[in-house]
Amino acid sequence: MKKPMLRLDHLCKFYEEGVNRVNILHDVSVEITEGELVVLLGKSGSGKTTLLNLISGIDFPDSGRIEINGKDISGLSENELTLLRRDQIGFIFQFFNLIPTLTVIENVSLPSELSGVSRKDSFDSALYLLEKVGLKNRADSYTDVLSGGEQQRVAIARALINDPSLILADEPTGNLDTGTSEEVLELLLGIQRESGKTMIVATHSSEIASRGDTVYNIEKGRLVQVPNN
Repeated sequence: MKKPMLRLDHLCKFYEEGVNRVNILHDVSVEITEGELVVLLGKSGSGKTTLLNLISGIDFPDSGRIEINGKDISGLSENELTLLRRDQIGFIFQFFNLIPTLTVIENVSLPSELSGVSRKDSFDSALYLLEKVGLKNRADSYTDVLSGGEQQRVAIARALINDPSLILADEPTGNLDTGTSEEVLELLLGIQRESGKTMIVATHSSEIASRGDTVYNIEKGRLVQVPNN
């Protein structure tokens, strides 16, 4: 039986708008197991990105608990949260967030080097991942000459470089055309299935939703599970 990898317990997040309090997330409780692919659906502003930011410790809940691998992250210092994100969480963003002054291999290897791995070993791992995403031949290119799909492949490789237990993907195909989106989607989900990593994807894509193990709609600050077809 797979054990819980992530647990959200009565999570709440709100902001003040004049004299009113707007609930972004309200009393969210959910348990996600190792290797599960979870899809978050919801319109823009519904709280998808906010939830990912809370899970990663970039933002903080107004109440409730977040446990990753059995550890409550709410009491961690900023330095401990930075180490958590570096060592246990891989990020994939809609707009890639690559560093244009670095080559492809330097972008991918950077998180590994920051964690103390030698440059040679980091480059070796980066080359392996670039081969998996079909970009080994672009290792020495700068990212600004790559297509959108190629940049997202680099971002996927970078997210995997430290072998995270949790991958968070925020609209990973939202900035790509339809054909490229399908290619990146197949790559991303293939890697997730092969590696058995837990992945949470925030998206508008019904295609991604159709592939999830568990799918939630975010409605009025609450997670509502979508029945399996």
